[in-house]
Amino acid sequence: MEKEKRKKLSQLADRQLDRLEQLDELSKLAENNSEQGMKIQATVGNLIDNVSAEYLNKSLNESAEALDRFRAKLKVLKDLINHNILLSKDLNNFDTEEYIKDKTSVNDMIFKLESTNTFYDKDKRHMNKIYKNHKKINALLNPV
Repeated sequence: MEKEKRKKLSQLADRQLDRLEQLDELSKLAENNSEQGMKIQATVGNLIDNVSAEYLNKSLNESAEALDRFRAKLKVLKDLINHNILLSKDLNNFDTEEYIKDKTSVNDMIFKLESTNTFYDKDKRHMNKIYKNHKKINALLNPV
């Protein structure tokens, strides 16, 4: 996610620089013919501002949706761990302490996500590892 943000911001910056160079060229043109040049410069300046704002808003909305999906996955994982803890509490062959540590780890990810509004690949990999483990445990504890 962090790499995607950097890539999008880099693309946005490159586009903005290209447009500013075009605006500079039009400014030079405007110096030769002031009336026509001022119209062109105002039009192009407005286009640059509108396109940049639209692209930035779109990028921010996409990242907000990704954060919401990650939050939802963390909630599902936390519910699964709570269910496994509840099912394994009275059983001797299951390590409830480990499940509590997993739950603490997921809570830490949730707090980190809420405080920074970013999620990291390391957290995603750890979350997937915990999920796979608890999915298998739940299949053992809850045979259907």
